[in-house]
Amino acid sequence: MANGYRRIDLQKLSQAKLDDAQLLYGNERYSNAYYLAGYSIELALKACIARQISSETLPDSKFNREVYSGHDLAKLVKLAGLACDHKEREDRDPDFAAGWAIIVEWNPDTRYTHSDKDSTQILLESIQNPTKGILSWIRNYW
Repeated sequence: MANGYRRIDLQKLSQAKLDDAQLLYGNERYSNAYYLAGYSIELALKACIARQISSETLPDSKFNREVYSGHDLAKLVKLAGLACDHKEREDRDPDFAAGWAIIVEWNPDTRYTHSDKDSTQILLESIQNPTKGILSWIRNYW
């Protein structure tokens, strides 16, 4: 990916990280599963951002810095142009809002922390739920 990250590659990476998280969870490697599950959401949001970028337009350098160095999931929702839809979804769907509250706590530093089985299971469920999950919502926009 010498010329940046293609949207399709970010989508595949997102799914691969989630698949790996499930595999690790099943093998009782909860901390690494937690980290990769959150990372899958970061990559999914970056796929949404990639969808907005026109091949005919050079994005603003500040925008590029925020995307490439951004790991704050709430900020990535804004950069992806999803803030209004996100707010509406949270307002009408308490399960979605609860799932987001769990997921937004993730950050790259979780790779240095211990996560237990329960917190990892809750994170995975918040991501994967087919109707209320965060990833199914993101996939509408990537």
